[in-house]
Amino acid sequence: MKKFFKYFLVILSFIPSLCFAVYDSLFLELAKVQEASIQPINPITLDNNSDRIISDKLFISEKVSLDKPNEQSELRRMLKTKLKSYIKTNKELIKKINSGEIVIPDDDLKFDTKHDLTNNQRFLESSYEDFTENKIEGNINYYLTNVNDENVIISRTEIEENLKGIKTLEVDLVMSNPDNILKNRLNLQGAVKRASVDNIRSIIRDIRTNNPTIKKVVAYVISPILESNYRRMGFETLFCL
Repeated sequence: MKKFFKYFLVILSFIPSLCFAVYDSLFLELAKVQEASIQPINPITLDNNSDRIISDKLFISEKVSLDKPNEQSELRRMLKTKLKSYIKTNKELIKKINSGEIVIPDDDLKFDTKHDLTNNQRFLESSYEDFTENKIEGNINYYLTNVNDENVIISRTEIEENLKGIKTLEVDLVMSNPDNILKNRLNLQGAVKRASVDNIRSIIRDIRTNNPTIKKVVAYVISPILESNYRRMGFETLFCL
């Protein structure tokens, strides 16, 4: 899907003016984004009664670039270890749901939870290849969103440039701490909410400061919750060249 979309953009760059819609993709013109809409926000967590508690501390953002090999970047090595751990945990959660060790009586909720974890597994394994292959690419960055030193969301981004020289940031993979997926679906104590909102805000803040030549952001989303969060940020289905 990602490779097809990139080739699609290259072909369309020959057309002087065109607007189009791409399935599962959302687009954002950075010039339309107001500063107030990308400020850091406070996490919301669930207590033992499943009541929402607004934290008095902000999310913590972290960026890991693939501009250096694993051997020369401690952040890369740490992220590689984290992804490997998430892949293992994610598989175990799916297995426990299938075996009934994790009981989810509602069939629809069980299906949605497994669906989220299955997609998460695919994204985690795809990202992990960047590190097992020791890929070196300065245009690829990972953005982590943490709460109290615990990671909640990881996004993989890549900067692309078309034949007109217009740079676009692609948010091609958004992954979650598997435990947080389960806690959110089942409304369990410790579930962290709003992390994906803060994550995309941190991405936009970073590119505005460190790479202002980027004018557009495209995000590949399949989660209805993620899509809703992105649309509130101003993302749209229609993309204009």
